[in-house]
Amino acid sequence: MKKIVYYIKRIFKMDFKEMFKTIKKIHERSGKSRIYIFFDMIYCSYKYLAGYTDYFLFYFEDLTNDQRKTYITRGVNNGYLKTLNNSEYYHYFRNKIEFNQKFKEFVKRDFLDLRKSSSTKFAKFVQKHPIIMVKPIDQSGGADVAKITIDKKTNVEKLYEVLKNTQQFLVEDYVRQHKEMNRLCASSVNTLRIVTVRKNGKTTVMLRAIRIGNGIRDVDNFHSGGMFTIFDESGVISKPAMDREGKLYEIHPVSNVSIKGFKIPYYKEAIDMAIKASQKIPEVGLVGWDIAITNSGPLLIEGNELPGYDIYQSKIHLSESKEGLKPFFDKVVYGDTNEKN
Repeated sequence: MKKIVYYIKRIFKMDFKEMFKTIKKIHERSGKSRIYIFFDMIYCSYKYLAGYTDYFLFYFEDLTNDQRKTYITRGVNNGYLKTLNNSEYYHYFRNKIEFNQKFKEFVKRDFLDLRKSSSTKFAKFVQKHPIIMVKPIDQSGGADVAKITIDKKTNVEKLYEVLKNTQQFLVEDYVRQHKEMNRLCASSVNTLRIVTVRKNGKTTVMLRAIRIGNGIRDVDNFHSGGMFTIFDESGVISKPAMDREGKLYEIHPVSNVSIKGFKIPYYKEAIDMAIKASQKIPEVGLVGWDIAITNSGPLLIEGNELPGYDIYQSKIHLSESKEGLKPFFDKVVYGDTNEKN
C-alpha cells in the first residue's frame, strides 16, 4: 500500500516536459526507441521506485531487472530517511551557523554570524583572517558561497553591508588545505564526502568519496561544476573522477595531476572524525559529512542530512557486476536485504 501511495504522489508531481527530454537523451545514447524507453521507465518507476532521473543516471536501459533491484532510487532512499532521520533535528544541518556551533570541536575554525555582529566586530575578524569564505546560512550545493580576500583597497564597511544585504550571514576563516590536496586542485578546498549510518549505538561508514574542484570555481560541489570519485580503504583514489555531465577525468584538467592513484592524506583521521560527529545527533542517523584535509589534519565543513544517493552509484564507480548499493544499505539500515518499500 505504501508503495502505491508513493507512486501516485510521484505521478501528480512529475514534470512531464523534463521526462520527455530525458527520454530523448536516453534514446540518443542507447539507440532504443522512445516508446520502449517510456514504458520501461513507467515500469521501473513502480517496480523500483525509480524516477526518470534515476533511470537516466543509472543507465537502467542497459541493466537487467536483477541488477536494477540492487539500486538505491529516490523512493528507496526516502525509506532510509524515514527510518533513520528525525526531521525535527534537521535545523542543526540546514542552518550552517547552528551546525558550526553544535559541531564546533570538529569545525576547528573561527566564524562569525553577521546577523548578530557589528561592523566593528566584522572589521576585527577580517583583520585577523584576511581570507574569508562567506555563505548563506540555509542553502546547499555551493550556491552563493564565495571566497573573499581582504586587502588595503577593501572597503570593509561597505563589504559588511553588501554581505548583510545578500544574506551571506556566515563568515568563516578560509580553510588552508593540505599541500597535497592543493596540488590536486588549488582553486577550491577539495573535500571528502563520508556517508555514515548511525543505528542502535553503532556507526557504519557507507561511502568514501572525494569532491574535486574544476580548477576554475572556488567550490568543489558536484552541482557547481566540480567532480567526484571514490577512494578505497587505504585512502587511494581508485577510479576516474566524473562531473555532472558524465565526463570522466583520470588527470585533472587544470592541475594535470593524476586523479586515479592519488593518495589522500589523513584519510583515517577523517573517517574517525565522521564517526565521532555521527554520535552528536543520533536522531539523524543518515548523514553525508564534508571534511577538508589541512596540513595538521581533518576539519569538518558541513553535514548533509539528505545526502544525495545518486553519487553512490554512478556507472563508472560501480563494480563490473553493475550492481547498486541497496543490498549493503538494506543490511545496515534494516538488518537484512529484503525490500522495505
